[in-house]
Amino acid sequence: MLFGVNKLRFIVDDFFSNPTFLKYLYPILHNHKIKIMKNLTLITIALFFAFSINNVAAQKKKVKVHKGKHGQKTVVHKGKNGKKTVIHKGKNGKKTVIKKNKHGKVKVYKPRRRFKRTRVVHYHYRHLPRRGAVIASVHVNARNYRFGGIRYRCYRGVWYKPYRSKWIVVRPAFGIRVKVLPVGYRRVVVGPTNYYYYYGTYYVQRNNEYEVVEAPLNAEIGSLPDGYNTINVDGEEYYELDGIYYMPSVNENEEEVLVVVENPTK
Repeated sequence: MLFGVNKLRFIVDDFFSNPTFLKYLYPILHNHKIKIMKNLTLITIALFFAFSINNVAAQKKKVKVHKGKHGQKTVVHKGKNGKKTVIHKGKNGKKTVIKKNKHGKVKVYKPRRRFKRTRVVHYHYRHLPRRGAVIASVHVNARNYRFGGIRYRCYRGVWYKPYRSKWIVVRPAFGIRVKVLPVGYRRVVVGPTNYYYYYGTYYVQRNNEYEVVEAPLNAEIGSLPDGYNTINVDGEEYYELDGIYYMPSVNENEEEVLVVVENPTK
C-alpha cells in the first residue's frame, strides 16, 4: 500500500510540474494553491484505494444468520472461492451442515446418530499392546524423546514411558513433536483444521513437524487402543480413554466410527 501511494505521489508531482499545465494554471492559482491541490489529489486517491481494498476483503467472507420462529438458526458462511457452508442449528443444539461449492454441488452433514457397534472398539489396533500395559523392554529401534523432564520412547506409533524398572504404554504429553507420522494414521478434519490420529493420539502439523494435541470435539475415528473403559449412561453406551468420551456412530459411507463427545456423565 505504501509503495502504491509513493508511486502516485511521483505521478502527481510530474503532472503538476508539466510546463504546459503551469502555463495555463499559473495566472489563476499561486504556488501554495497548487500544493493544496496536490495534497487533496493524493488524499482522494489514497482513500479510493483504501476503500477498494476493504471492500474486497469484506467480499471474501460473509456470514449471514437467519432465525426462524421455532428458534432454529441458519448460518451461511461464504468463502473467497465462492464456497458456502450452511449450518442449520435447532434450539436443542443439534446441527445440520450443508456445504455448497462454487459449482453448485451440495453435500449434507447431518448430526451423527447413535449406532450399535458390531466391531470391537480396538479393531484396528488389536495387534498392538493395550494402553496401560507394562513391559520389560521396548524395541531397540524405538525413538527417544525427552519432554517435561520425562523420557519417552515411541515405536510404530505406540508411546512408552518409564515405570519403576520397566516401561508402561501411555498417551504422550501434549506438545511433544515428531518428524514423521506413524504408518496407518488417519486424517481427521474438524472445522478448518486437519488432525492426524493414530492409536489414541492426535497430532497437528507445525511447520515440518507434528505436535501431539488434545482430542477435538466432534472428531471421528475408527478405533481406540485396547485399554478403554465402557460407560453406560441412561442405557446408552460410550467409550472413555484418557478422559475423552466417544459415541459409536456411522459416517456418510455407513462406516463405523467413534465420535468425540462431551462428558455424558455431567
